[in-house]
Amino acid sequence: MKDTIKLLRFPFSIFLLPVSLFSFFYIHPAFGYQLLLVIGIWHLLVFPSSNGYNSYNDRDEGPIGGLASPPKPTKLLLHVSNIMDGSAIILSFLVNVYFAVFVAGYIIASRLYSNRSIRLKKMPVIGFLVVFVFQGAWIFCANIFALSSFHLFENPSVLFSAIASSFFIATIYPLTQIYQHESDSKDGVKTLSMLLGINGTFLFSALMFTIANLFVYISFLKSETINNFLLFNIVMLPSTVYFLFWALRSFRNVAQVNFKNTMVMLVMSSLLNNIFFVILLLK
Repeated sequence: MKDTIKLLRFPFSIFLLPVSLFSFFYIHPAFGYQLLLVIGIWHLLVFPSSNGYNSYNDRDEGPIGGLASPPKPTKLLLHVSNIMDGSAIILSFLVNVYFAVFVAGYIIASRLYSNRSIRLKKMPVIGFLVVFVFQGAWIFCANIFALSSFHLFENPSVLFSAIASSFFIATIYPLTQIYQHESDSKDGVKTLSMLLGINGTFLFSALMFTIANLFVYISFLKSETINNFLLFNIVMLPSTVYFLFWALRSFRNVAQVNFKNTMVMLVMSSLLNNIFFVILLLK
């Protein structure tokens, strides 16, 4: 059971929290059971279950996101993931049927991504697009249908922000694969990072962040809160500087492309993203 809990990687769910916080900026949700359900369903059930199901299928022997030495998965991990996914869908109906559809859609996409028979993750472009859509704009839109209404999309800033959420995911996703080329190759998986190469991965992530930044700028410009764009870049400056220095070191020495540096990048960018959106909500 202890190993199963480790492989669910609950702390890793915090890395997807910025997407929900961004959506809450437009929703202005009232504090109540529906808000708690939405957060709990995503971060205590769906995301950990997805981590567990992926670990069960991958059977990683090397470091994975959040775990330097992952234990061997057992059938218990699969059963727990199934129970968590089933519970998430049932509980999502307590919010509304639209949210239940979004939750079920995410779970299906996640399983198609990881399942050994289908294995969308072994296809670099398709696997990337699944993560791009479902971990970004899909969650953003799901929260709106859960806690507001589709009329919120009449605001162009909401649409631009949803798109920005996906590009934020696109920024970090290939970086999580950059140190796993050898292990992924042994597993018959060709990731986007392998397709791009190490230098190409850094350049691609920089491009994705630039596009995300552009959509954030447009969304805040449309909502006449352009100072928020400046605040965003100030808060994110440490992670931007770290990324640039890490990339330059990696161009000179491939040994810099490792689990430790990747996790520092991931934790720093996620933490600063969360801080920014919390500031935004408090304002």
